[in-house]
Amino acid sequence: MKNIKRGLSIAIVAAMVLGMTACGGSGKTESAGKAAEKKSFSLKLSHYRAEGSPADINAKEFADNVKAADDSLEVVVYPAAQLGDYTAVQELVSVGDVEMQMATLSSTVDKYLGITSAPYICATWDEAKAIFSRDSEFTETIRTHLEDQNIKLLSVYPLYFGGAILNKEPNQPANLDVREGYKVRCQTMKGAELVTNMLGYNATPMALNDCFTALQTGVIDGMIGSGAEGYYSSYRDVATYYLPYNDHFEVWYLYINLDKWNEMTTEQQDALQTAANKLEDDRWEVAPKETAEYEKKLEDYGVKIIEFTDDELQNFYNKCWESVWPELTELYGEDAVELVKNLKAEAK
Repeated sequence: MKNIKRGLSIAIVAAMVLGMTACGGSGKTESAGKAAEKKSFSLKLSHYRAEGSPADINAKEFADNVKAADDSLEVVVYPAAQLGDYTAVQELVSVGDVEMQMATLSSTVDKYLGITSAPYICATWDEAKAIFSRDSEFTETIRTHLEDQNIKLLSVYPLYFGGAILNKEPNQPANLDVREGYKVRCQTMKGAELVTNMLGYNATPMALNDCFTALQTGVIDGMIGSGAEGYYSSYRDVATYYLPYNDHFEVWYLYINLDKWNEMTTEQQDALQTAANKLEDDRWEVAPKETAEYEKKLEDYGVKIIEFTDDELQNFYNKCWESVWPELTELYGEDAVELVKNLKAEAK
């Protein structure tokens, strides 16, 4: 029944965008592209941040850079999940009904992709870059898994270390032996559920698009899975407290339908890839500075920031690797977890 419901929801979203979509090819492997006949493309690019947010501005800069490099390519940005929740849109990109997306990865089809949002996967920006940059060994495994879904990975988009928002006052949030008892939305991934429970909350898996109303109506008491910038951009009106747990590293992926990619000439592919590389490179420079900026914006808006000491943050990290990662190792495989550990060690 769950698969039927998901299929129906995807079909509905596909019907909404079908009229704007050109038919894709049927190839399942990446081709060189240089032998393709050059034609013009209009590419829908979906993301789920609000219009005018940093991600939206960056997506539109990417579109402008692509157009400037090759005027046969037009990237049309659709912010605020206008084309559907990112999980549904990822599947729509796979079948070619939406051409591109910039978002976190869904693990609905492939559970391995959930490792990109795994809790406390890294503790510093140096570790994050070693793991998640587009040329890393880790990202190569992600690229391969996405190709199995008929998706071509272009680059990554790093954002921040995440936290939680609550609309009820936390009791002892740094004490992992205290159960807050609050219902806190988390991503529909095993790691997110485990770490939310570890932090003392009752994990409530929920689609991102449902969170604002659920917070507004009291269905949930808080949410985890975003960070200061994300909460300020989309949830500041339903947040009373912000707790910067550093519980996950938020990284999005910019990708395109593989069939569409294979229809392009080498010059068109180069225009897209060059703009995608610039998008990522700029983010690695800017993103580390944004956290303090957006925590200040939340505070100025009236959201109370619950600060944690370095020792408390280290305790969260250690506890997660002791109690959560053994289960994640079973899910993602020892090779993947060892790769993450090795890349972190190299970053030190």
